Amino acid sequence: MRKLCWLSLVLSSVMPVIHAAVTLPISQIPLALINPARPKVLIAVANSQSMDGNLSGAIMVGSGALSTSLGSLSSSSSPVSYTVPNGFTPPVQGANSSNTAPYTVTQLGQLVDNSDSRLNVAKAGIGAIIDAYLSTTDFALETYSTSNTTIYNTWVYYMSPTNSNFNFTNNPIDGNRYVTNPCYYYLFASPLVNQNCSSIASLYGASNLFFSSFMQIGASSDDANINDILYARSLASVFVTYNGPNPSTPYPPNFSIANYNVNNVFLSYRSVLPSFAGSFGTAPTNAGFVPFSNQVMYAQRGFGYGSSQSATSGNIIVPMTDLGANPSANSITNANNTFASFLKPETSNPSSNEIKALAGQSPMAGLMTRALTYLNTVGTSSSGSACTSKKYVILISDGLPTLDLNNRSWPPLGSAAAAGYNVSATFNTDGSLNTTNNQAVRDTITAIANLRKAGINTFIVGLGAGVNPLLNPQAAQTLKAMAVAGGTIDYYPATDPEALVDDLNNILVSVQSGSLSITSAAVGTIPVQQGNVAYQASFTSQDTPFLDWTGNLVAQSLDTSSGSPTVTTLWSASRLLDNLVAGSGWSNNRLIATWDPTFNRNTGRGVPFTWPRIDSTQRAQLNPQGSSRLDYLRGNTNEEVRRGGRWRNRSHILGDIVNSNPVFVGVPNSAYFSINGYSDFVTAQANRPGVLYVGANDGMLHAFDANTGRERFAFIPNAVFNNLSTLADTTYNQSHLYFVDGSPQAADVQFNDSSWHTLVVGGEGGGGNSIYALDVTNPAAINSENNLASTILWEYTETDLGLTYSEPEIAPINPTSTTTQRFAVFFGNGYNSANNKAVLYALDPETGALIRKMDLCALVANTCDVNKPQGLSSVAFGNKDGISGAGISQVYAGDLQGNLWSIDVSSSTPSQWQARVLFKARDKAGVIQPITTAPVVTLHPLYPRYQGLFVIFGTGQFLTVNDLTDTQTQTIYGVWDKPIGTRTFTRADLQSQTLSLIGLGVSGLNQDIILSTNNDIGWATQVGWYTDLLVGGQRINGSPQLLNGAVLTTLITPPLNICTANFTSVFLELNYITGGGFFNPQLDISNDGIINVADTYNGSYAVGIGLADAGIASRATILPGLDVNGNKVKLLTYSTGNQSTVINPTVSPKIRSWWQIQ
Repeated sequence: MRKLCWLSLVLSSVMPVIHAAVTLPISQIPLALINPARPKVLIAVANSQSMDGNLSGAIMVGSGALSTSLGSLSSSSSPVSYTVPNGFTPPVQGANSSNTAPYTVTQLGQLVDNSDSRLNVAKAGIGAIIDAYLSTTDFALETYSTSNTTIYNTWVYYMSPTNSNFNFTNNPIDGNRYVTNPCYYYLFASPLVNQNCSSIASLYGASNLFFSSFMQIGASSDDANINDILYARSLASVFVTYNGPNPSTPYPPNFSIANYNVNNVFLSYRSVLPSFAGSFGTAPTNAGFVPFSNQVMYAQRGFGYGSSQSATSGNIIVPMTDLGANPSANSITNANNTFASFLKPETSNPSSNEIKALAGQSPMAGLMTRALTYLNTVGTSSSGSACTSKKYVILISDGLPTLDLNNRSWPPLGSAAAAGYNVSATFNTDGSLNTTNNQAVRDTITAIANLRKAGINTFIVGLGAGVNPLLNPQAAQTLKAMAVAGGTIDYYPATDPEALVDDLNNILVSVQSGSLSITSAAVGTIPVQQGNVAYQASFTSQDTPFLDWTGNLVAQSLDTSSGSPTVTTLWSASRLLDNLVAGSGWSNNRLIATWDPTFNRNTGRGVPFTWPRIDSTQRAQLNPQGSSRLDYLRGNTNEEVRRGGRWRNRSHILGDIVNSNPVFVGVPNSAYFSINGYSDFVTAQANRPGVLYVGANDGMLHAFDANTGRERFAFIPNAVFNNLSTLADTTYNQSHLYFVDGSPQAADVQFNDSSWHTLVVGGEGGGGNSIYALDVTNPAAINSENNLASTILWEYTETDLGLTYSEPEIAPINPTSTTTQRFAVFFGNGYNSANNKAVLYALDPETGALIRKMDLCALVANTCDVNKPQGLSSVAFGNKDGISGAGISQVYAGDLQGNLWSIDVSSSTPSQWQARVLFKARDKAGVIQPITTAPVVTLHPLYPRYQGLFVIFGTGQFLTVNDLTDTQTQTIYGVWDKPIGTRTFTRADLQSQTLSLIGLGVSGLNQDIILSTNNDIGWATQVGWYTDLLVGGQRINGSPQLLNGAVLTTLITPPLNICTANFTSVFLELNYITGGGFFNPQLDISNDGIINVADTYNGSYAVGIGLADAGIASRATILPGLDVNGNKVKLLTYSTGNQSTVINPTVSPKIRSWWQIQ
């Protein structure tokens, strides 16, 4: 709000996600990590009227535009670089070739060259920074949202000494304050000034006023804690008010802060010279100040602007640029030109579009609120980087908030007005705001904090004396509190143009650094549990001291009362492996083998991982210096750079474990006791030591002793040799690759000679295109590399096999012999295969021989689109009669094109196996929903009334950087595979359920909760249910699970700003019968450790809870046994490395029976 002049009355014043054709651009680094991107910076300029001030505090822009009739008032002016208007007095210092010059004035015989206005300094600095960084950074520009722009004249004002009138003298006394007398030698001034001062002389005496060069004052509107000016239309060039004020002060008890809030503060003086009809009064500008001394002298300076402003928004005057990673010179020039017209110095032309200092108040909360809403609409970078651009706000202001979101005015903290109204603040030791009764400040800090919650840091630049900590410490503290709320620790003070440019440059350097992958991540895979011990794998992207990729597998004891992991670490595989390879241990202590595919006319065999034993192709893939690289891969550190060698330094030997979930193999315990010989096998292996198998991105499947943590042996698939040599390169840390990133699976199988064995099978995930099998029946016998090599049964690859994201599963199939149970290894062909198909494989687990390859796209015509990425994901299976341990009848798997396949494998003749598309997953708009996780299979919920299997699965993929910004709504489905019929179903054949989020602020609980409808299913016409997830981009993490009739799944939501990696997660439990809610409590939403009727919200039982830990939550590990309250316990691990537990009732009420067949 501008200062009001009263003369008897008041003068009114995500870019869409486009996948590459045929193949997926699968990321080779974990999507949870920050990746380089072109940052996007919104520069917000708080262009209130006070920004017309210079950096020393005085509001002076336009002061050089005094007409010739007011030339003698130059002593009141401190103008800026400006274009000299035609007909106006030029500066003492002549204009340059551009007809601009700083206005240099004479005071006491000295030339005083005052600084530019704060706004023009800011605009010049912004222009310089944009020009310097536009090639690497995108920018947008925001100002206050203003309207009804008006140009005014402005007056500086001086207040007489306390309880006194002005004193004019030529002999200043030390300790008093003086300014140049505006009426000094007025008889020789221009006629208008002469006329005004002659009138004023009647109050002070003509001789005294004419001959005195100084005027003693009590305060000036230029003071740092006032920082004000008068805006008006037509008043005398010099005038004085006296016989007042009325009331005596603008503060309590005359006016309260409530009066100030609604702009109901006004002081008047009964007398004015030169005189005019009526009294003269003023009201506060955003400086909050109203002069209230005995006398007030006003001297005209020049033009200024005023306008109304929005309390709740800002104005984006230049939208965010999007120039890409390598913009052309022409595109940079064009973008620069877009900013240039807004960043020119302020002129006296109200119609020109340069940023003007015109907002009557400072609605910073609205400015920052608009910054958030706008940045939420800004798309991802076109740079092709591995994440969306990190976004920032730079707020440039010369003062503090003065208008709250409810359009109420507040005096700026630290100002004289704030002191008068007892408006203050206190701050915490870290600089954050503690308390304040200034709502404008609270609203602004909240808006900045909301930006930070969205992953957007805010930098604060304070211009001028008004926020100088030496002159206005509370204002400086407030700016620091704003910076702390914005995640940037402290504000940047700029008291001169050079400091501003330095500050902005330092900020941009920080922005550039903040957009790099500099944050280490410890991301956990799904933990595995055995007894009272949990085993957790993890990785670190920048381990110390070499900032490299490393992994670990730790054993943690479990609290027997709660099931939660304790702080006790029983062993660390990383540390133990470092000890194992020390000295010559890399050669003598480790057992490592690989697969030689060329042996015996390409039937292949396992061989020790030594230079003489690997085949010629593998040696060529490790060259140059292949033998030395091989030793390095085995753990030799002697040739690392730190020891004078050529290979990459490693903080630890064990490679990063990202997506590979450990599998525990101990005493056999499968459901095959009715099959010939299995009981004897279990007895024979009763003392088999427990071993953990896990893949790592050092190229190996590792086997760790579950009791001690010592590595027993390791296997290197032949499929990873193509990239294996890069692990030794010093540039590897900047170009991470996956190697053995798939999760191994273990199963007991019967070989063709009726003997029983335990196999570990696995693939490489994103690291290769093969499936391997090891016979781990007797790990204690694996005591040499030759013995280890003999346990490698086979490694399978084939043209249609892509990256093996489909995890292999072993299952019994209908036998052809009455004495031996037949088994098969089932897996899909994964992604990015050469022929872009969906293929199911079944291999003989003993030999790796192909039992059946089923090209599903060929078997079911017109199902697959060759122009879109295709591939079969992980499989699940079931027996239609629910007989545990019997041969399976159906295999189920989804593909990238949203097809859920049902393959009938009930025939003992594999050539008779049949395939059909059971379901097509499409969202409500008909868009394909990819299926990338394995389903879970059970009998129909109302079995035996309804025969057949029931398949539960979720949609969505999390493979490419584009997936991070994919906002498609994903779904969880439950579909009945009727035993009769071949029809393909869609969501129209299912009953919908609806999830609803109840935020903790609404529920009063300490976490968000999810409720669901529980609509009945008409099984006569419907074949199941579906539940759309709550948030676009949300998807399931891992395959769903069944526990006592509840579908368990973890949902993850990528952040809006991926570079912050602030993922959020939800744990969801749905009624497997309906896909909806339960009739009894299922989750402990009251957090009292007991599941009972207290766990309800408005009569409903929650089906999900928001997980407090920011990050990706794993698929739950269901722990055996019960806690002290008789609850089942599920363990969750987060990408932050933290863990938590969720409890369930032992048996879900109202569910009569359920079968998990897989």
